[in-house]
Amino acid sequence: MSSNIETEIDGLRVNTALRFYHEILGLEQLHYGLWQGDEFDMQGLKVAQERYSDHLISYFPEEVKVVLDVGAGTGATSEKLKNKGYDVEALSPDPYQKYLFEKNRDVVFHLSKFEEFKPQKKYDLVLMSESCQYIPMNRLFTTVKQCAPGGYLLIDDYFITNPDDTAMSKSGHPMDQFYDMAKQNGFELIKEEDITDQAAVSLDLAKSWMDRFVLPSVELAAYSFGHKHPKLMKFVRWLMRKKIQKFNDDLMLLDSEHFKRVKRYKILLFKVPG
Repeated sequence: MSSNIETEIDGLRVNTALRFYHEILGLEQLHYGLWQGDEFDMQGLKVAQERYSDHLISYFPEEVKVVLDVGAGTGATSEKLKNKGYDVEALSPDPYQKYLFEKNRDVVFHLSKFEEFKPQKKYDLVLMSESCQYIPMNRLFTTVKQCAPGGYLLIDDYFITNPDDTAMSKSGHPMDQFYDMAKQNGFELIKEEDITDQAAVSLDLAKSWMDRFVLPSVELAAYSFGHKHPKLMKFVRWLMRKKIQKFNDDLMLLDSEHFKRVKRYKILLFKVPG
């Protein structure tokens, strides 16, 4: 659920996709969700996302009090953790997330890439909710050890298990390599859960929205413009060919069956070496 398209808000360059999910669709949580027969609509997605965050928090060991939420999105999970009594801080390199925290959340926010973060305190647990995939593996484990020595690392994200030659294999860490590097760095895997099937329903919902609303609108607009300006339309298609190709590649990423063949969505709880 990411995009390279940027705009400005209060002088900050921000991710347009994040603004769309939050401001237009009204989503407070941006992860896939944990579906359990919910209604196949926006309300069902919100219920699945809420269930997902609750399930994730259930993984917290009893002794955890101080949490670093890495890649905190709109701050909904950070806020929930604070309301449950945790001492929580958030981190992200995205200025728009900082903007949202300053506007809506009473939670300390660090504007930084995780691998460049210099902790000023010890955390009991580092939480990475769909943010692990963006952090280089070799630097991820090193920084976690600096942030939470003797504590915990909780990850929920998708990993590549059966790569192919498509765009589906370009995001996510290779599962086997991730396990190996965690072991090499002294991380002990305490608990894991595969929630691929429950999470992938979000892709089916997104594809249904694209098929019902977005694609027909795009096709109608293109037909109308091309009918009136056929030569100009041909030039526009050539000029936009790379963006059109990327759009088509992104559509392929909504194929839930392909997703399940290439990736597994895991919840992983590690004990961090002291």
